[in-house]
Amino acid sequence: MNKLVIIAAAVTASMTSYHVVAETAVSVVGTPVAAVYNINHAKVAPVIDGVANEGEWTSAQALTDFTFPWRDTPAPATTFKAVWNADALYFQYAVTDANVAIGTDPERAILDSDRVEIFLAKDANLSRYYTLEIDPKARVFSAEASYDMVNQKRASLDSNWTWKGLETKASLTDNGYVVEGKLPLQTLTDLSLWQNKQQTQLLCALMRAEFTQQADGKLDMGWMTWVDPKTPTPNFHNPQTFGTCRLVK
Repeated sequence: MNKLVIIAAAVTASMTSYHVVAETAVSVVGTPVAAVYNINHAKVAPVIDGVANEGEWTSAQALTDFTFPWRDTPAPATTFKAVWNADALYFQYAVTDANVAIGTDPERAILDSDRVEIFLAKDANLSRYYTLEIDPKARVFSAEASYDMVNQKRASLDSNWTWKGLETKASLTDNGYVVEGKLPLQTLTDLSLWQNKQQTQLLCALMRAEFTQQADGKLDMGWMTWVDPKTPTPNFHNPQTFGTCRLVK
């Protein structure tokens, strides 16, 4: 099977830290709209080493509102944190996972692995958006993609595209794994990802692929997200998965 076809099929599928769920804004008629996660400013940037050192993330909000939209079972714990400074955006996923799957196939190892995901979009129609998927070995799958609003499906995906200046680290823990990353603010500017002139708002989607290796060698593929996109089958590649990540001081 063509490698691109395989990849496309896989991818569709405060100074005190405190736990929060994504804020849900409400319109004047009471209809819920996109979720919001506040990325707090950090006076001291965390060290990107893949180790969940709480002291380095004290200024970050802890987003824990991740669910299985396409399953009736409780989702294992996932905590996302992000902070920023004048140079970069820093992020961390701390994941509870009793059975960490790590792919070994040379052509699709990351897509066969447990992983955490961040998508960032140029606009609400997803005329251009960028994926970032990181597995427990800090390996990265990234892509430049576009969405077809008329036909309600992904229109393109270039898996040869990569994030400029991205740094990632990861480590296994006693109950799962930790992934950390650093993304230069200049990269976000170069990609025209800022949603306002003040360069404080991003269209973002936060997800997790939760895989379990079965006895027959097959993978049980679970898909977790911070926002339920209300699609009939697992699908992160749609506007409903996105909310706002807001840089605040």
